[in-house]
Amino acid sequence: MSLIKEHIKRKSGRNHGEVFTDNRIVDYLLNEINYKAHLDLRSVQILEPSSGTGAFATEITQRLFESSLLYGFSFVEAFEANVRFVELNEDNYAKLVAQLEEMIFSFGIDYNIQHSKTIVKGDFLTLDFDNNFDCIVGNPPYIRHELIPTKLKELYKSRYETFKYRADLYILFFERSLQLLNKNGILSFICSNRWLYNQYGQLLRDKIAKSYHLQKLLNMEKASPFDESVIAYPSITTITNSSSESNTLFYETGIKDIDLETINFSKVPTPKNDSWQNLFLSYNLEHYALTSILTQNFEIGIGVATGADNVFIKKETEISNIERSRLLPIVTARDLTDTGINWDNKYLLNPYDNGILCELDDYPNFKQYLESQKEILLKRHTVQKNPSKWYKTIDKIKPDLIHKPKLLLPDIAGINRLIIDEGHYYPHHNLYYILGETVSDLKILACVLMSDFIREQLSQIGICMNGGLPRFQAQTLKKLRIPHISMLDSLDKLALIEAYDKIDYVTINKIIQKYCTNHGI
Repeated sequence: MSLIKEHIKRKSGRNHGEVFTDNRIVDYLLNEINYKAHLDLRSVQILEPSSGTGAFATEITQRLFESSLLYGFSFVEAFEANVRFVELNEDNYAKLVAQLEEMIFSFGIDYNIQHSKTIVKGDFLTLDFDNNFDCIVGNPPYIRHELIPTKLKELYKSRYETFKYRADLYILFFERSLQLLNKNGILSFICSNRWLYNQYGQLLRDKIAKSYHLQKLLNMEKASPFDESVIAYPSITTITNSSSESNTLFYETGIKDIDLETINFSKVPTPKNDSWQNLFLSYNLEHYALTSILTQNFEIGIGVATGADNVFIKKETEISNIERSRLLPIVTARDLTDTGINWDNKYLLNPYDNGILCELDDYPNFKQYLESQKEILLKRHTVQKNPSKWYKTIDKIKPDLIHKPKLLLPDIAGINRLIIDEGHYYPHHNLYYILGETVSDLKILACVLMSDFIREQLSQIGICMNGGLPRFQAQTLKKLRIPHISMLDSLDKLALIEAYDKIDYVTINKIIQKYCTNHGI
């Protein structure tokens, strides 16, 4: 039994990594790679790297047979020489063999597929092939990084340069398939679109931008291209083994039902490296009138991680005898509401003095409390290598942060307004924060970040939860391109400050749209 099969039980397509593909999608992808029955397919070398029970394989076989009738060549010889189906799962492999055997028998051909080289049982990522391919097509398995067994991770890391940053398995299917693509060959996959703008897809994006051509991208995040209900953020990506073309055909749909035969693609500049996210936007992120948050005297950070919140974060009534100098008021994502901060009277217990662990003997009540929790604290991974620092938190605590004005951003934006702490609380790990010189500057920045202009960016270059709520994460915040606040009209700045206080989205979007229009963004 394979390592993957041992570790992954099928509950849904997402968990198992296997999602059954709708026949319309099968037809569309095969047409994308120009594998059509009315063409002479006798010498076209085609590969499907994850065949499942045969959605693509049966249609490929049918098209090859029809082509053989039309052009008078031997179906069996072409099938044997040029077609390769790969499947790892034993049950799927057996079903695939049986289905193709029955199909070929229906053609009136006596052919023992059991001894055929066409169907390969094994892990596509570790197999060697005698030749490269003109066409590669399919629906690669969607297996999350954390579900890949450790031994396989080690093997894949030794073979694939894109296996970084907790990459999901389908990233490796892209890399291996591109390696097997003949010059001017073509690949078309349907899979998750997360690699197009997440960190773990960066190396794959770089590889494609440098050595291949993104011919076409159909983003169907809200459509339903599978035979079962999954959350896979689907897109169809078509890539050629050439680098001469300068344009990519792009289309994005926000509707569930899509007519694949009537899509009106737009021509956009072929993305190079970090410009991939421009595919999804109606404006150019490299425009001179846009810049990053960090270049405008702001600082992005994340709140404190303790490794044991139940020990280090307590309500005042629970720790009333602990020395006051050890207590810092802490704000968490739960404390944020549309109207401001509804503080839950919780305190962070600070074991640091000037950046180093304090001497517990100087704080006898604090010492007594921590020692009562010592068994819990010693179990944390952060102190395993240095048990003498058993009462440290994962992050060092800097009390001066409390007094600085900061914009608080929950990881998941479940409220309608970004909240500003004018200098009263220490942020928890479930909050990102942005420091600014003044509260007014932070209010203007908050308006920018709450605008539709930025929400559109967040929905594309970041991660959205179900329902479309954007996630604020440091890596995404650093990628955002926002208007130069210094270039905003002084009256518009005052209007944004007032709009922040009133939660006036109409005014916010009107001002940001005016800025974009005036600068030709």
